[in-house]
Amino acid sequence: MKKIGIVGGVGPEASNKFCELLIKRKRKLKDQDNIPFIHYCNPQIPDRTEFILGEGEDPIPELIRSCLELEKINADFIVIPCNTAHCFLDKIQENVSIPIVDMTKVLIKKIITERPLIKRVGVLATTGSIKSRLFEDYLNSLGIETVAPDEIEQEALVMEAIYGKKGIKTGKKAHPKRLLLQAAENLIQQGAEAIILGCTEIPLVLKQKDFAIKLYDPMDILAKEIVQYVESEEKTEVITVKYVITNPSKQ
Repeated sequence: MKKIGIVGGVGPEASNKFCELLIKRKRKLKDQDNIPFIHYCNPQIPDRTEFILGEGEDPIPELIRSCLELEKINADFIVIPCNTAHCFLDKIQENVSIPIVDMTKVLIKKIITERPLIKRVGVLATTGSIKSRLFEDYLNSLGIETVAPDEIEQEALVMEAIYGKKGIKTGKKAHPKRLLLQAAENLIQQGAEAIILGCTEIPLVLKQKDFAIKLYDPMDILAKEIVQYVESEEKTEVITVKYVITNPSKQ
């Protein structure tokens, strides 16, 4: 069975949640049926959003070093459960020999294969991901509109929920949930038919049961994709930066 390398610590609770999802989504009758994985939790990786905004240290060298540590201990491929880190995925992959799974493309593949096809998607993500248009450019090129919070709401609701003194990264849940529910409701009022939980901290507080519309959790979708890949008897490849997304409705 393939051995997965997980770059953790970005943030620590979110990457730990991804490990739980891998275990939860794997069909099994006994311990030995589970997928082998190596979780390298490195919380010293500099903050991705701070760097994108010109306010912090470059996280790329430490992300590369973490991947190389996993490569040394014979991981077959690597997962980085941090959406914002995917802004640098091309540069990281250039320095790592084993494949790195592109969580963004796994998510978008899922969205465009849903029926009926969603026309407008709301994006809740860090300001780094929003500024980098991590999701928007992909989706727009495939004919799917995106809507995100305005600058004031992005700072007061989304970033405060993630990074604030009572934010998710401090271990709090109730206050961040109230802020993110408000941000999500504002996107729904702007016509969002579904919402991407585009920061791996956000699914720690927002759940599908809280909404009438579809929530897309990239971590959970990725866990399912990896389980399917590992269990498949066909010679398929994991979705990496080289994977080309095409909209089946336009073919």
